[in-house]
Amino acid sequence: MPDKPTNGRADAALPPMMLPFGFEAFMELNRPALQAMAQMNGRVYDGIATWNQNWVAFLNRRLKQDLAMPEQLAACKSVQEMYGVCAEFFQNACSQYQSEFEQLTKLGKSLADDTVQAIQSRMEEARETRGSN
Repeated sequence: MPDKPTNGRADAALPPMMLPFGFEAFMELNRPALQAMAQMNGRVYDGIATWNQNWVAFLNRRLKQDLAMPEQLAACKSVQEMYGVCAEFFQNACSQYQSEFEQLTKLGKSLADDTVQAIQSRMEEARETRGSN
């Protein structure tokens, strides 16, 4: 009778894998890459947070204007006034959306440029470190 039940499965007792060096040495070897990724992730996070803040602020401003339109239309005394309110609303909305998309595009480009710059500087540091060894 076996000491421990196998439940009909074969015991897959593989010997532990032997590493040529310890975990600490492995981490030390990868530390520059990990630091670069942490720095880049921090920049990306900050850029995305800024992008989101701008977008949410814009949506809040637009929402206030969107919700004010029915009240403005209700105050109109003629069809001409209604036409004027609608024309002004849509002109403002188109202009504001265009401006916001331009701003978000600039933020996105800045984020991409910062990320590329961080990668390039880390690559140069790695080349210099490797060249001095």
